[in-house]
Amino acid sequence: MSQGALTKRIISVHVLMASYRIAGSVKVSNSGLNGLLTDSTSSFMTIMDASLGRIHDPDFLVQKLEDLRLVKDKIHCVSLKRRQDIGPKGITRPGYKNVNAFNIAVTDSTYEYEGTLEWPGRFDFTALMSGGTWEYLPIFEGTVRSIVYPELEIKSEALLINRKHIATFTHGLRKSGEI
Repeated sequence: MSQGALTKRIISVHVLMASYRIAGSVKVSNSGLNGLLTDSTSSFMTIMDASLGRIHDPDFLVQKLEDLRLVKDKIHCVSLKRRQDIGPKGITRPGYKNVNAFNIAVTDSTYEYEGTLEWPGRFDFTALMSGGTWEYLPIFEGTVRSIVYPELEIKSEALLINRKHIATFTHGLRKSGEI
């Protein structure tokens, strides 16, 4: 068995594109899903055992596919069952020890997101949107809703939101003991 095969694991994902939702599994390395999505050597990813559905009819299954390849830039959001599937700490900033939790609300052209952002040190919107090498913003205890079709609502332990699609952003510091 090759060394590369030992570092791969399979995780369940729920991907939201502009017009489709896709449920399936992906192979990730130790860097988790964030590592796969931000891998600059490939603009594509493969979802195994994919179920494809339209956003406007969330209960209707369009197709069941063994493998589905998609363009990573076109992904709006990926939801995960477990926060550790994101990978190692999502956002790190040099010089900060304390991580604060912020309640956030975000929109893009298709979806609304709510959840908790864990951000090291004082909140800096410019650094959040343009700094670092990550393409996807990790949100915890999140909810995503379709703007046009509000019956589509997904609650998830962890969300990865594509920073390139974000249109509005609001936040408030979560007080200790707040759920």
